[in-house]
Amino acid sequence: MTNLTSSRLQIALSLILALAAAGPAAAQTATSTFSLTSSGTVGTATGTIASATEAISCTGTVKVSSMAASDAVLGPQVVVSLDTTALSCVGVTTKTTYLNSGQGNLTRPLVATDVLKMTFALYPNTAGGYLKARTGMVTANLSFNTTTGALTAAAASIGSFQ
Repeated sequence: MTNLTSSRLQIALSLILALAAAGPAAAQTATSTFSLTSSGTVGTATGTIASATEAISCTGTVKVSSMAASDAVLGPQVVVSLDTTALSCVGVTTKTTYLNSGQGNLTRPLVATDVLKMTFALYPNTAGGYLKARTGMVTANLSFNTTTGALTAAAASIGSFQ
């Protein structure tokens, strides 16, 4: 073996060992999913926006998923996905059915407890209803195992954007 080949081999082995010791930059450590029963009211019956004259009552399931990851620079992180599309939303006065666009992903530092707030659009299930969209907000209270990154408890509520 020549000196040049031997040097290249030593460098390559050193790099492989260093990468193996450091691990991947975004190694997954835990994934969790909760389907939470939730309810709440968006807006008030005396709203000041012309198209927002009634409260909207929402009940149903909010899906919360999380995936923990480790990052050599940022430290332990968690990606939380919130999905409110399974909520059933109805106008309190007119009984109009509302659809929503509530899906979002949030990347956060991994901590023992966290409160996430995500807005979503609500709009009448009618032709052109998206032109009369309202804003709702889901608030998720989450608890994590900071050793494994697993989501251990979750609760969600629906309300007006604040």
